[in-house]
Amino acid sequence: MNSKIEKIYLKLPVFLQNIVIMLYGFNENRIRYSGVYNTFSKEIERNCYLNDKEVKKWQENRLRKLFNDAIENVPYYRKNMTLNASEINRFRIEDLKYLPMLEKNTVKRYADQFVSESLTEKKIEIHTTGTTGTPLKIICTPEIRQKNYAYFNRFLNIAGVDYNGKRATFGGRIIVDYNQKSSPFWRYSPFQKNMLFSSYHICEKTIESYTRALQRLRPSYIDAYPSSLYMFAKYAEQKGISLRGLTKSIVTSAEVLHPCQREVIEKQFGVPIYDQYGSAEMCVFIAQCSLGKYHIHSDYSIVEFIKDDGAYAGPGEEAEIVCTGFINPVMPLIRYKIGDRGIVSGDKCKCGNKFPVLERIIGRSDDYIITPDGRKIGRLSPVLKGYPVREAQYIQEKPDEIIVNVVKDAEYNEYTGFKIEDELRKRLGDRIKICINCVNKIERSKGGKYKTVISRIHES
Repeated sequence: MNSKIEKIYLKLPVFLQNIVIMLYGFNENRIRYSGVYNTFSKEIERNCYLNDKEVKKWQENRLRKLFNDAIENVPYYRKNMTLNASEINRFRIEDLKYLPMLEKNTVKRYADQFVSESLTEKKIEIHTTGTTGTPLKIICTPEIRQKNYAYFNRFLNIAGVDYNGKRATFGGRIIVDYNQKSSPFWRYSPFQKNMLFSSYHICEKTIESYTRALQRLRPSYIDAYPSSLYMFAKYAEQKGISLRGLTKSIVTSAEVLHPCQREVIEKQFGVPIYDQYGSAEMCVFIAQCSLGKYHIHSDYSIVEFIKDDGAYAGPGEEAEIVCTGFINPVMPLIRYKIGDRGIVSGDKCKCGNKFPVLERIIGRSDDYIITPDGRKIGRLSPVLKGYPVREAQYIQEKPDEIIVNVVKDAEYNEYTGFKIEDELRKRLGDRIKICINCVNKIERSKGGKYKTVISRIHES
C-alpha cells in the first residue's frame, strides 16, 4: 500500500480493513499468477535436475542474449560495455571475471540509465530493503514478477511445502495501528489464503492471542522474517506455551537465519524451517531443499563468490556475492555486488537437485531496537521507502532513545525528518525518543558493509 492509502486504512474499522486486505490480495494474486506464470513454471520445473554441462549451456545462451539486449537497449551498458557481436557469441562463463563489477551506488546514481528503452509493458517499481539501510528502486513488469513467483513456488515444491494451502505471514507490513492494545493483531486475505500477522505487536502480553489465532487457522506453512518468528518462539518458550501442531512447515526469508534462531523456532514448533535468500533486484535465488541444503538456483542467475583479494573463493572460504540475473531484462544487473557475503561449499546434495550448494549465507543481519515496553523491532529499512535518503543507520544506546544517522539525498528537506519520524513511530511507539542526525557518511566494517541497526542495550 502507498502511504496515503495506508493512513486511510489504519483509521477504518476491522471489518473494512479486512475488505481492503481482501481486495489487495485479489489484485496481488492476479498480478502474480496470471499471464506467463503457468507456462513458465512448467518450463523451469526440471531445470534443477540438469547436469553441470546442461546448466552451463543454458546459462551461456541466456548470458549472450542478456548482453545483446543490454548493449542494444540499455543506455548504461551501451556506453560502458565494450563487447562486440563476435565476442558475445564466443562468450563463456569463465570470461565474466574480465568484466567490471557493478556497485550498488552506481545503480542508485544512474538508475534511469539501467532501464531498457525497449520497455513497452506496464512498469512496476520495487524498492529494496537490504543491508545498506536505504532503498534502491528496481523497475520490472508484471511478466517478470510472474516469473519470479514461479521460482519461489518451485522452491516451496522442492522443499515439500504445500504452497496452495493456507499460510500465516509474519513480516514487515503494518497490518494494524501501533496504538491498538487488544487483538486481533492480524488480518485475513481470503484470495491468498493468507493470515497476515503484525510483527510489531508481539510481546509477552499478546503471545497467547497470537497462538490461539494460529490454532484456529492451522496454516499449511508459516512465512516469516526469522527475527519475528524467533521473538514469537522465545516468548512461547518463556511462558510454557506449546506451538507444536500449529503448522506443517516454516519458510523464512528477507533476513539471515542464524543457527540459534533455527534451533529455538524448530524446537518450539516441532517442524523444519526452509530458508530462502533472494533480493528485490531479482539477481540471486538461493534456497534450502528438503534435506536442508542451500542450493544456488543456476537458471535464475549466475552467482560468483569473490574474495577480498579479487580471486574466486573455494570450499569453506567466505566471499562477496556477485550476481548476474537472467529474469529482468528491463533492468539488467551484470556482475552486481549485492552487498552480502557467503561461504562456498564443495558438497553434492543427495536430494536430486543438481544445482550447486552454498554452505552458509552471511549478511542482512540486523540487531534489534528494544522499545521501553520490551518489544524487539528489527528490519527498520522499510521505513525509508520513497524518501530522499542515501543511507541510514539506527543506533540505540539508551532504553528510551534511538539515534538515526542519515546521509541526505538531493531532495531531502526540513520536512523529510518529520516524515521519517512518523514512520518510525508506527513501529516503535511514542515512549521512545527519536533523534535524527544528518551525517556526511556512515562508516563501513569488513567487506564494505555496515549494520542497519546497532543496539547496545542488553536485555536483563
